[in-house]
Amino acid sequence: MELLNQRRRVWIDNHPVHTYVPGWVEDTEGNTLIVVDDDGEKFKVDQSKAQTVDEGCLTGVDDLLMLGDFNEAALLHNIRVRYLEDKIYTGIGNPILISVNPYKRIGDLYSKETQLAQRKNGAAVAAGQPSALSPHLYSVAYSAFRAMLEQSSNQSIIISGESGAGKTEATKHILAFLADLQSGANTGEVSIEQQVLDANPVLEAFGNAKTVRNDNSSRF
Repeated sequence: MELLNQRRRVWIDNHPVHTYVPGWVEDTEGNTLIVVDDDGEKFKVDQSKAQTVDEGCLTGVDDLLMLGDFNEAALLHNIRVRYLEDKIYTGIGNPILISVNPYKRIGDLYSKETQLAQRKNGAAVAAGQPSALSPHLYSVAYSAFRAMLEQSSNQSIIISGESGAGKTEATKHILAFLADLQSGANTGEVSIEQQVLDANPVLEAFGNAKTVRNDNSSRF
């Protein structure tokens, strides 16, 4: 058995739960690697298809473009690591954002404080400074809003995904953020943001339906 193989770290591509997980090469059997994952479970990996793990792919970076490798295993593992830390948003450069539905509430992810912080961070980024915050729906919305003002042209935010992925909720949060950006001084009237939120239940009553994967799926 080669010493190189003994210390080599490769992706296990047949994990029953996560599909891809990193592991250490423990032994070889002909053209097959015997790889052990972090839980001590052994797997067989075809040596000709084995992909070496770049250590920079294991920490859960904010931006996938910062990964040390760009194979499917590295991308999925990075997103999973972030998801387990309740970091459901991952950027791909600017302004592409990957969002994973957590199916739970996450602290102050959509609080007024978070909105304000993202607005300030967005302004700083527009001025040429590096982003000080993790990727967020609000950062995408702010980029579109600022581009609309600076370029005097229409902007679009495309939200796509399978049923139950969280597209409708993402749309609500973006609309609320944009409405808050546009709101002026408090005059005692109901804010645009609140009007948008209040209209949602009425619209959903006419345009939503239960599907196999989503109890409240938008059908319009």
